[in-house]
Amino acid sequence: MTAAAQAALAGVWADAEVQVVRLSGGAADAAPPLRVQFDDDAPRGRVSARVLTQTASGWEPAGWVFLEVVVYEPAAVLAAGVARGESLDGALRLERVDITRLDAALTPDQLAGWVARRTLDAGTVVTARLAEAPPAVQRREPLRVRYGRGAVRVVLDCVARERGAVGETVRATCPDTRSSYRVRLTAPGEGDWAGTL
Repeated sequence: MTAAAQAALAGVWADAEVQVVRLSGGAADAAPPLRVQFDDDAPRGRVSARVLTQTASGWEPAGWVFLEVVVYEPAAVLAAGVARGESLDGALRLERVDITRLDAALTPDQLAGWVARRTLDAGTVVTARLAEAPPAVQRREPLRVRYGRGAVRVVLDCVARERGAVGETVRATCPDTRSSYRVRLTAPGEGDWAGTL
């Protein structure tokens, strides 16, 4: 059963360990060859699956199985502790870790220039919840906004009303127009108009 489950996972997870937790009576009595069929495209953790057995007419349901799927992937791990707001550059190493319960594993390349959201200890696997891209603008800092609507194209000098990283949308106020805008940040201190508030 374990071999059938690993074969089903081979195309999804390059490196996974599978342990059978419980089998239905039909699955336990099914004769090989067997197939395991998951409902989820990328199963991990405790999951259930259907067990199929080969008969003269094709693959037929034989029962069910509960499995523990433990997934290992290369991920960014802190080689040294970092304080809140401190850069992660130079503090990361790539290591094979259990990512079964993690939202998403990131590599050191994906975290270039990122900072810690809170104080982190050495050995911590870094995820998007623990780190953030460096701010492109801080609250009350100047923000150049490219405004475009129809044939009108203009650059506005605004003030950010909140902190944000490149790719995020923040609110900004323009003293010249006495209006507030939503701005998608494209670079430090710059962004594109995304709407008027």
